[in-house]
Amino acid sequence: MRGRNVTKPFSIAGFILGEVYMLFTVLAPQNGVTPPVDFQVWAVLSAAIFFGPLGALVGLGVGLLVGSVLPKR
Repeated sequence: MRGRNVTKPFSIAGFILGEVYMLFTVLAPQNGVTPPVDFQVWAVLSAAIFFGPLGALVGLGVGLLVGSVLPKR
């Protein structure tokens, strides 16, 4: 019998958490100096390309692990 597929919700959650982590990482203060707004916008846009999909991949791996541990009905 097949169990519930939990990889999709974990992958979506990983994507969202990856983007939140990207915002905390990119917009953190840098040595007490505030960079210009255009630099911050480009940094957020360029980092979003990497953090979101990589967070989704981590969520996919965690979802596969959790799916294998859950009991089958």
